[in-house]
Amino acid sequence: MFATPAAAAGETVTAFVGCRIVPSAAGPAIEDGILVIRGARIEAVGSAREVEVPAAADRIDCAGGTLLPAFWNSHVHFMAPEWRNAGQLPADRLTAQLGEMLTGYGFAHVVDTGSDLSNTLALKRRIASGEVPGPSIISAGNAHVGANGTPYYITDAKLPELHGPAQARSVAAEAIRAGAGAVKLMSVSLTREQPFPSIPAETIRAAAEAAHAAGVQVLVHPTNRRGVELAIEGGADILLHTAPIGGPWDTTFAERIVRAGLSLVPTLKLWAYESAKENDPGRAQRFAEVSRQQVAAFRLAGGRILFGTDVGYMTDFDPTDEYVEMAAAGMSARDIIAALTDHPVQIFGSPERQGRLAAGHDADVVLLDGDPEKDVRAFSDVRATYRAGRRIYQRTSDLDPS
Repeated sequence: MFATPAAAAGETVTAFVGCRIVPSAAGPAIEDGILVIRGARIEAVGSAREVEVPAAADRIDCAGGTLLPAFWNSHVHFMAPEWRNAGQLPADRLTAQLGEMLTGYGFAHVVDTGSDLSNTLALKRRIASGEVPGPSIISAGNAHVGANGTPYYITDAKLPELHGPAQARSVAAEAIRAGAGAVKLMSVSLTREQPFPSIPAETIRAAAEAAHAAGVQVLVHPTNRRGVELAIEGGADILLHTAPIGGPWDTTFAERIVRAGLSLVPTLKLWAYESAKENDPGRAQRFAEVSRQQVAAFRLAGGRILFGTDVGYMTDFDPTDEYVEMAAAGMSARDIIAALTDHPVQIFGSPERQGRLAAGHDADVVLLDGDPEKDVRAFSDVRATYRAGRRIYQRTSDLDPS
């Protein structure tokens, strides 16, 4: 049996006991498992026969639950009015908002794919200081579009436009110097008039060269098939949506996307959400079917899928329907775990210490009710979320009434 050392003075030790533990997307589950956190790192993980609970540990009984690496949401926004002036908003208000939108669903790491950069960086600093319990944030700041490319659904601002490779290179480099951890481009924009405005491939490539020189990813909102082609030709890294307007992806096209090194954030729930706003259930059904087909083709071609929901643009924060749609597209629970953990860590994180429940790794943990391998809806049923050993969310009904 692995015996953990005594806790140093002031050091927090937490032991999750009676758990079903899924250490990684690929690894076997541990039944009746124990996971010990000391400070910000995982100290031990294994079965109850292998791991001893330290005497001074805060014991958390997770009977009936499943313990997983904490989740990444690779498509969120902090652009709604409630996030404005994040540097001065009360900490308890920000904590509550983060719980409602993100941490309450197990997200300990997020990629902001469009917001005011300075405001989001203010929120990020308050989280990093420990003042506000919340997720790590990688922010792309504002999205950039082609000429006259502000989408029709953005009514309160005009998005910055790119006019040529030189400007794109300069804009990307400037954003990264200002603190952006990604670059967001709308390769094709959904406007009321057609043809839809686009960013030429050479302009995307110039932005990508500047981003890649700084170790930063280029995120592309494609809209349609041409938008995907421009992302391929421009050397971008991640497609932020499927593109149901463009029709199904055959095997050859899916393999072309994968060969280009592009990852995919499907945002499948978005299409029903958008169609509901337009009161068009037929469109929702068509888009759902095409989007699932695109995800299935991409996955079968060996593509890397990242979980993301577009919350912050969508005002319905519950990700349950996204999990259900991913399963309907042929993804297993283990595929979804990879999209929530392994895959985003490979792109945005530190694989040597994140994305798995293993001794020495960051103590990023989510405790679920139920077993998502039996019902994917359990991915949304979160009891508690931890980042670097700190509890950043606990379900109100589980709080100690004392």
